[in-house]
Amino acid sequence: MLGCTQFTNSMKDVAEFTQKMARSRLVRSLMVGGVAVVVQTVLFEILGVLLHIVSASTAVLIGAEAGILTNFYLNNRFSFSDRQHDIPLLSRLARFHLVVSGSVLLQWLLVHTTERQTDNYLIIHAAYATGITLGFAWNYTLYLLFVWRHSDGSSN
Repeated sequence: MLGCTQFTNSMKDVAEFTQKMARSRLVRSLMVGGVAVVVQTVLFEILGVLLHIVSASTAVLIGAEAGILTNFYLNNRFSFSDRQHDIPLLSRLARFHLVVSGSVLLQWLLVHTTERQTDNYLIIHAAYATGITLGFAWNYTLYLLFVWRHSDGSSN
């Protein structure tokens, strides 16, 4: 009986942890960011790597714009939907573009510099992944402070 009780308690702990993570803004933002990265990466791979329609660094920019729009929509709908907004939707979208432009610039710069030094796609992919990774902490912090800042009802 003791083993069954421990198992039941463990399952309750797992369920509580899972619910807590699902409510976590950071986890939701990571999941949304993951979807946006997939959108961006698919375009990067198809346009810049597989079909060579554009350079890899140009494919970063095209993919990034699709990822930005996906990311904004999903973050607005899921990650930050509980925030009261004193800023109109289009203004938040403009702010969002401003915030993520630093990350996109970093991605582009890393890939552009790398593709000028080598045609090794493993190294170019590493530069691409590095730019995405470095941009997340910056983006998330500025999402909280600038794009979806909390409005307490008082005027700022």
